Amino acid sequence: MVLSTDYQAIIRPLQWFVVVLIFLFFLRVIRAVYVETRPGGRRKERRRGSQKGLALEIIEPLERVGERITVTPGSEISIGRSVTCNLAMPDDVYASTFHARLFLDGTHLFVEDMSSTNGTYVNAERIVVPTRLSKGDLLQAGSTILEVTR
Repeated sequence: MVLSTDYQAIIRPLQWFVVVLIFLFFLRVIRAVYVETRPGGRRKERRRGSQKGLALEIIEPLERVGERITVTPGSEISIGRSVTCNLAMPDDVYASTFHARLFLDGTHLFVEDMSSTNGTYVNAERIVVPTRLSKGDLLQAGSTILEVTR
C-alpha cells in the first residue's frame, strides 16, 4: 500500500501568501519614503509640534513632585528663594534669592544662572552661559530638580 500526498495543494497557497506579504511590505516602504520626503510632510509637523507646550515638571523635592510650570512665548520664569519668583522655593537653603531664569528665544527654551552661589546645573553639568534646554533635560537649581517636558 502506497500513500501519496499531494504537496502541490499545500505549497501553491503558501507561495501566494509569501508573494502577498512581500507586496504589502514594499507598499509600506514606498509609503514611508513618500511621507518623509514630500514637501509639507511629517518633518514640518514635528517642528510645529516642538514649538508647543514646553513645561517644567518638578522631580525633587518630594513634597512638590508633579508640579508643572508651563512656559509660554514672551514669558520669563524666575527661580529662587524669593517669594517674588515665579517658581519660589523659600525652603531650599541651597538656592539663591534669585537663582536662575528661564526664557524662550524664538522657539527654544533657555536657562540662565543669575550668579547664584551654588550654581545651576543642566544634566549634572554646571552652566555659566545661557543654555538651551530640550525635552528630557534635567535642570537643578539649589536642591530642586526639574525635568523639561511637553
